[in-house]
Amino acid sequence: MTLEEEIRWHGRGGHGLVSASLLLCDMAVRKGYYAQSIPVFGAERRGAPTRVYTRISDQPIRKRSGIRKPDVVMITDRSLLFLVDPLNGLKKDGAIIINTDELTADIKKAVDGYRVIPVNAVEISLNADLKVGGIPVVTIPLLGALMKILNVIDLETAKKVISERWRRELAEKNIKALEIALEVIKVG
Repeated sequence: MTLEEEIRWHGRGGHGLVSASLLLCDMAVRKGYYAQSIPVFGAERRGAPTRVYTRISDQPIRKRSGIRKPDVVMITDRSLLFLVDPLNGLKKDGAIIINTDELTADIKKAVDGYRVIPVNAVEISLNADLKVGGIPVVTIPLLGALMKILNVIDLETAKKVISERWRRELAEKNIKALEIALEVIKVG
């Protein structure tokens, strides 16, 4: 079986998309895969819509372009579902991981026909006391859902990468958020 996953992240400046994508790549490389993270930067500022592309494969990655037909779309702010068309090009059997406390009627309508994994990332982060500047970090819980879907990165590898990336207390909070996410998120 060949592994070739393309993930497109949609969020806002300050949500930590780049950090989460780089964490995912580091975790994948530690498991023996090839990985690539491509952030899209412009004149973005905190709160402005942003994108990051991530590829994971068991073969060398030769592409260096944006991802037009993702396998998974990550959405850190549900309002972006209606602002930037994040589902454009999503494969028919693709998955959407979205930070939301509720799949409202308008969200259900927008994502109809796709596999949707809702993640209450704000609540998970608050339960782990994972905040930066008083704002809950939503990407780590979303990364937990992605780990469940991809099923190529184990918790121990994730813990090692996180522990090397951040100092003790911040690493512990990130790990706690990831553990909570892995426990509560259903990807059936």
